[in-house]
Amino acid sequence: MNPKAIGKKAVHIIIYFITFFVFIMPILRLVIMSVTVDYGYGLDNFIKLLQEARTVKAIINTIMIAFFSTLISVVLGSVFAFIIAYTNIPKKRFLETLVLIPFILPSYIITLSWSNLLEKKALINFLLTSIGLEALNLYSLPGIIFVLGICNTPVVYLITIHMLRKIPQDLEWASRASGYGIFETMIKINLPQAMPAIISGGMLAFLASVDNFSVPAFLGISSGIPVLSTYIYEKAISFGPSAFNLAAALSVLLSVIAIGGILLQGKCIKKSSGSESIKEDDSIRIMLSDKVKNIVRYVCLFFLILINIVPIITMVLSSFLKNYGGFKIQNLIVSNYEFVFTNRGVRQAVFNSISLALITCIICIVIGMVLAYLKVRKKSKVVLVMESGAELTYAIPGIVLSLAMIFHWTMLADVYGTIKILIISYVTRYLILQIKGCTTAMLSVDASMEEAAMVSGSSKIRLWLKVLIPLLKKQVLSGSFLIFVSALTELTLSSMLAAAGTKTIGLTVFNLQQGGDYALAAALSTVIVMVLLMGYLGSHLFGRKKVNRNKEADSTGQLKVLKLKQAGVGR
Repeated sequence: MNPKAIGKKAVHIIIYFITFFVFIMPILRLVIMSVTVDYGYGLDNFIKLLQEARTVKAIINTIMIAFFSTLISVVLGSVFAFIIAYTNIPKKRFLETLVLIPFILPSYIITLSWSNLLEKKALINFLLTSIGLEALNLYSLPGIIFVLGICNTPVVYLITIHMLRKIPQDLEWASRASGYGIFETMIKINLPQAMPAIISGGMLAFLASVDNFSVPAFLGISSGIPVLSTYIYEKAISFGPSAFNLAAALSVLLSVIAIGGILLQGKCIKKSSGSESIKEDDSIRIMLSDKVKNIVRYVCLFFLILINIVPIITMVLSSFLKNYGGFKIQNLIVSNYEFVFTNRGVRQAVFNSISLALITCIICIVIGMVLAYLKVRKKSKVVLVMESGAELTYAIPGIVLSLAMIFHWTMLADVYGTIKILIISYVTRYLILQIKGCTTAMLSVDASMEEAAMVSGSSKIRLWLKVLIPLLKKQVLSGSFLIFVSALTELTLSSMLAAAGTKTIGLTVFNLQQGGDYALAAALSTVIVMVLLMGYLGSHLFGRKKVNRNKEADSTGQLKVLKLKQAGVGR
């Protein structure tokens, strides 16, 4: 066997080993822990859990919350997608930004903002009680369902609006020619065509609700409403004689629900996969009169501001209060922000989160680019193995992955309880996003450019430095932005894995809220909101400038080509 073949086989073995050790083995250890009992292995842990009323209640609550919150997300996401995709209402980009706010902000901040808005002494509940109605209680099952429905609306919206714009207008014209009106056409033609995307978005919203730890933790733990994600957390931190085994068994039950949803969502994707090659059509399909157009616009604007802006404003105002509730000018103070910017623990948490986000992005970018190159250029089948492993750790709920990380990495004393375990868990969690993004970027680069560089005598290193990295960097970095934001504001993994010196921003907000320091939690959350919104606006403005530069470059490039042809260079 020649040295090249030996080296190739060695690389394959290394990839197989890394995939098994990093992605597969933690899940296997979790499953093994779930069936480990005093006498060896058995199903005693599952039997014991299912005999407990709280476990049955947690399972029912998990399914009920996921189902009804998904209904809210599907209705809101689909309605706004239809309006923005098809009608002639003005300011669509602004309305879309309002729809996407829950996608930009972490769910625990959305939850905290709503808890400020619907606090017992707040204006809404004061008005309701003053006219004899019952106050709204967000710390309840309907409250959790409502907030999760709001948080997952952008997921349904994004998938549905892309599908709506891909529906050929020929179908609508044929329907209109057959005597159907515009709204009959939308119901009988466009809605069935968009239904696979709506169902797929609904399944993603369902999985996000099952996976979500923040909302049930903020609203359910203090009010005694268990769901599987928070129940696993409670079992894991109880430190009983079989606490980890019972938590592992609960994790398996939660994973079964999540995987079942993933399988259903996969079938929905197959039904709509034929539209991937269809180009999106942004043209207006429903022309509303000026009066109706303005009514629809202002109703959408009022509703979106009410559910996505007013709670944030209330949270900002609450961050200036001495105590939680009661808006009085004499109570307004700035010491909460002084605490945020000067407290050693908060500063350490901010430093930890920023460091974790940057390190996670760098590692994911390097690994993602290498794997994407092997997959696209070398057609390596072995890369699919690691990609499947990364998909597995992203598919299972975050609380399950964190528990699996504990079981697996406790064998290495210098990893568990340090910042290293958070880095490993973040990379394990988010790597698949970067692999997908880098693969898409690599497919956009013509292989002939690499061949030309190699023919001219460039080495592999020079090929990457001078050709591939400059061509790929914009797409790769834009794809890693989602990973950076997710890692920066992450809570689920850090709630189980962070130690005293490795707390993160999300965990700090959670601890402040659970400890009753609502104003401090609101102040820290306000700072996070400002940073994220400035980052989003910055990226949006950069994207607009980039489009303008591309247009200028296109016209300039055409002029240069014309001059070269006139000079005889283009022959």
